[in-house]
Amino acid sequence: MVTGSEVKPVTLASGFDFARRQRDPRFREYLHRIGWTSEHHVVVAGDDEPVSAVVARIINNDTPSPCLIAIPHSGEPFGFGLMFLEVTHAATRRSRLWHRSRTKAPGGIVISPGTSIGMLYSSGRRCAEYIPNEWTRPVVFTHVPSAV
Repeated sequence: MVTGSEVKPVTLASGFDFARRQRDPRFREYLHRIGWTSEHHVVVAGDDEPVSAVVARIINNDTPSPCLIAIPHSGEPFGFGLMFLEVTHAATRRSRLWHRSRTKAPGGIVISPGTSIGMLYSSGRRCAEYIPNEWTRPVVFTHVPSAV
């Protein structure tokens, strides 16, 4: 299942593009190699969408975790930058430290309210943890290496 932004119709077209690319055996092999299966949902997000809006859409739609975030990106071999997002059901040690100090968690990056999903993807970091606020569950982003 592909979920796109209701605010940005361009993500709808990108969702169809992602689905069409699955006919390509090389793309399917790449998805298999990164751990994606047809049971995982795909959320298409525009490069400039705030991380908070993407996370809210995933949580509000009860998208099963983990899901694959696909960001249209002309510089990528298959046309998408990919990240996995997992909603955690309990605060991790890192998130508890983050809440306590409100500073950069060890080994992670701080995602501010103005950070876009494209900025997070472009950082190239393997993993980032985001806690939208103290009363919601933390989410963990895992950057997927580019297909080469």
